[in-house]
Amino acid sequence: MPTTFEWFATLLLPLIVTSISYTILPGAASYSRQWILYMFLDATYGQLFHLILLIPSRWIASRLAGSTMPPLRDEKRLSEQEEQTNDPSIAWPSSDAIKNLPQDWIVQEGNGGNETGVSEVLDAAGSSTSRTHSSSKKRRSAKINNKPSSIKHKDNTNALHSNKPNGEPTVKIKQPYYLNHVRGSTRIRHVSQRIGAAMGTLFSSYVLCSISSLVTFDDVGLGSSSLKRAPFDVLCGLVVGSSIVVFIFLLELKMGWIKIVGTFETVVLEEIFALNFAWDVLFHVGVSINEELMLRGWMFILGCHGLLTTALDWFEQPSNAAIFAIAMSIVLQSTLFAFLHLYSPGSTVVSLLNLFFGGIAAACNVMVAGGTLWLGIGWHFGWNITMGHILGRSTSGIPMSCAVVSVVPRPDSSYEKYHGGTFGPEQGVLAPLAYILGMLMVIAVYGWDDLEMWR
Repeated sequence: MPTTFEWFATLLLPLIVTSISYTILPGAASYSRQWILYMFLDATYGQLFHLILLIPSRWIASRLAGSTMPPLRDEKRLSEQEEQTNDPSIAWPSSDAIKNLPQDWIVQEGNGGNETGVSEVLDAAGSSTSRTHSSSKKRRSAKINNKPSSIKHKDNTNALHSNKPNGEPTVKIKQPYYLNHVRGSTRIRHVSQRIGAAMGTLFSSYVLCSISSLVTFDDVGLGSSSLKRAPFDVLCGLVVGSSIVVFIFLLELKMGWIKIVGTFETVVLEEIFALNFAWDVLFHVGVSINEELMLRGWMFILGCHGLLTTALDWFEQPSNAAIFAIAMSIVLQSTLFAFLHLYSPGSTVVSLLNLFFGGIAAACNVMVAGGTLWLGIGWHFGWNITMGHILGRSTSGIPMSCAVVSVVPRPDSSYEKYHGGTFGPEQGVLAPLAYILGMLMVIAVYGWDDLEMWR
């Protein structure tokens, strides 16, 4: 359990930042100062709500089928387990699923025979090559996602370094089927962090909007004036976000980049699918609210207000100042959105560029919907839940405990640039096309009227 000092610090910090906010904001506070205060409030209240929710989530997790939790008093081991992006004790795919894969997709421990295994090796110069090992050679390839204990890298690669004489190649053994998996008992504790973050974002917004003379809930996209159309906006976003993921999935399937290996599966057999799926739904509800309100509400909408007040002194035409403020705010929030995923499993420059483009699409959602966040929240949730837990594809490397459709990405490094590897389709070649398709669908429904009115 958290120590007394951790509880004290977690309770005290939000009170300190709130007190500072009440001191500063009733006066002539700038937009930038309010944004800084919001970020501090968001971080401190998010941690507070997370800690409050973590206690019951651990209690529930310890009683779930398939749980391998350490004792509740062992805070160190509990924290390590909760920070896992992949549980090495889980063997995935199952042996039955492996049998149904094409022969050239099978990656397994080689000990002779006629099967073909693929492993990646490093030559003496350190360059990477792919080798096919026939039955006449001793094969060194990965176990079926029973990841051996090894050196961990950001891209979830497990590397075993053999000390071979005379510059012989060193085998680099990868997590062969890319995807990250954890138990449902770990997933529910991930939920406490994400729901806690969303609660912190909402409460921080309430505090600042209550005492600020410049910002209201309408200004950050969740005001009462937007509630009448919220159900339609959320539903539209959900349909669009889900549809473009289905578009990616069908193309990947058609191109032979992924294979379906099962339906309605949990990665631990004794776990209950409905429960695990419920944890995933709650997790992505938290992600969608937290990221949309923070990035598109405060960073984008408030950024437009703040930059406009400055840009009016730089441009003769107010319309040019507005265009500048919108463009800069889009760039700033899209950059932050991308860099929030910098340390996600498997992230590369390609994933960051794709997510930057995704941030642009999310900003367009706000403008086309007239300055509200509900459309973006629906899109974000539909994208994440469909990609990660309905169609079984990795979503920014987020681990899964179940999927309606279980799939295997092709275990060949030359295909990673297509299907995205461990990070998933957001690092693949189809993501930009999906974002464009989604924006066109939204514009087809909403038109340009709200965009002009919002501007």
